[in-house]
Amino acid sequence: MQLVRKSMYLTIAPALVLAGLAGCSAFEDSSYEETGDFPETAYEYAKLVEPILGVPPKIDLAAGTELPMYVDGVQTHGVRWSSKDCDNPTRLGKFCVSGSVVQRYEGRTASGKPLPNVVWVSFGRNASFTFAGKVFVLGSVQMIGYDRESGATAFFESTDDIDSWAAVDDAHRLIGQMPWTDDPDEFNRAFTPPPNSFQCVACHQNDPFIHNDFIDAAKIAGTDDPVVPTISARERIPGLDLPYYVIGGERWDMRTIHSEGNQCLSCHRVGMGTAALFINNGWHPNEHMPPRKPGTMADDWAELQACWQNTPEQTPGCEWVIPRAGETWGKVVDEEYPFKQRFNEVGEEALGFGA
Repeated sequence: MQLVRKSMYLTIAPALVLAGLAGCSAFEDSSYEETGDFPETAYEYAKLVEPILGVPPKIDLAAGTELPMYVDGVQTHGVRWSSKDCDNPTRLGKFCVSGSVVQRYEGRTASGKPLPNVVWVSFGRNASFTFAGKVFVLGSVQMIGYDRESGATAFFESTDDIDSWAAVDDAHRLIGQMPWTDDPDEFNRAFTPPPNSFQCVACHQNDPFIHNDFIDAAKIAGTDDPVVPTISARERIPGLDLPYYVIGGERWDMRTIHSEGNQCLSCHRVGMGTAALFINNGWHPNEHMPPRKPGTMADDWAELQACWQNTPEQTPGCEWVIPRAGETWGKVVDEEYPFKQRFNEVGEEALGFGA
């Protein structure tokens, strides 16, 4: 995180900057074991994933769909210094800022051949602000590629210091073009592969794409469908049939809990660590889920909470499962699972989980 030359801002509001830019820092651990097998540079990682996911997209932030920020039902521009000051906060502990953008792309090979099973999403997260008449451009740009058939996934993250390529317009919206793989040095300056010491799946547990009121406010033009795709169950092999693995992260902790017949799991996995993060930032499952009849699965949700608190090992009918990865089907795993990580420690006290 390159914030040294933003010293004026850090003097004004250091706590707000750190709270606003931090991702899933609640899960970070200084004793974290290196479990990634990623190249050192983004360009090398792009070459690693290319045979599976094609090339990452060329990102024109101005062409993306803005994530609107609402205050009392009215779309508002600028910065609100608390996540409680807007109607659709990120639920990740960040302050409310307008002008972030998302864009969806169909996968393509380097020669331009379509890869219809592959989807890429770019997310330009705006954290810019104005002080004393000067605009300070802060934020980051992420890319996620996903193959719906195999579950293969790639994560790319930019530096938070994106003002070499990005700016904000008069409406406080991110604009600018990010470097692409045709300029490897500049691409490496802008992006990094996943770190070997932190797992993106600590937050992206259900599938590669996080959904909440903030993300889903960006719609495909002329529809009510969110730009960020929804990954849902198809052929039902209960709890195990939604493919998901990270290229280079084959030793990452992919476990979620599963209880046979639980209706919360009828469309997707439920990562209880991610749910805890959202809940601790003001989101209440029974007020939102299931989408068309909120609260009607309260008993199913309580069942998952009980399993998480008591541990699957001590809860009859509740188990740890891992998803399908390519040709390898998902399965139940036991206490001998070798890739356990702190973010999947169960129990109410492990992550401050609440009802």
